[in-house]
Amino acid sequence: MVHARSKESGSGYVEFVLVAAFLLIPLILGLMSVGFVLTRSLQVAQLTRDVGRMVVRGVDFSEQASQDLITGSAARPNLPALAGGLGMQGNGGNATGGTAGNGVLVISTYTRMSSTCGCANAGYIVLSRRIVIGNRNLFTSSYGAPASGLVNASTGVISNYVNEVSARAGTFSDIVNLANNELAYMVEAKFVFPDLALAGVLPNPGVFWRAVF
Repeated sequence: MVHARSKESGSGYVEFVLVAAFLLIPLILGLMSVGFVLTRSLQVAQLTRDVGRMVVRGVDFSEQASQDLITGSAARPNLPALAGGLGMQGNGGNATGGTAGNGVLVISTYTRMSSTCGCANAGYIVLSRRIVIGNRNLFTSSYGAPASGLVNASTGVISNYVNEVSARAGTFSDIVNLANNELAYMVEAKFVFPDLALAGVLPNPGVFWRAVF
């Protein structure tokens, strides 16, 4: 009788270990990963809104010093980076982005050309400026796709946007329908979190946020 109970107890331990290994442990890891993703998602949302407010107030993110506010700088170690801990890398001060890092910010300026401007884009919403900070390979905005040769690599200004057809951003009216000569600023953020990937649960964790001002 004692020997039988011992065997049953041993079998119970084995069953518990198997259940823990194949069910409980993945479940706990999955919950932890989801929690970390949600935490970072909130950070990205705050980053997107903060950058948008700074753009509206005149901060020029085509300048290196302004980009350092987001990504940080080795030359300014005491400067707290808005995107700290998100794996975002700077792009050397240019306005067209880099190819490294886990995040990207796309900052766009839109306006509707007056219907009486006498220009090719009269009455159209156009993209007048676009600044990309971070890894441009992660995301491409759906709201305006000017020919690459039109974008000034230093300032992000779109050359001759009043006449260039590729500067039109008609789909932006689905978000905000601007009046003639009215301006709008949009910040789009895309981040991926490869360190939180969990096969079968979160194979490609990431987040996208957008803010319009």
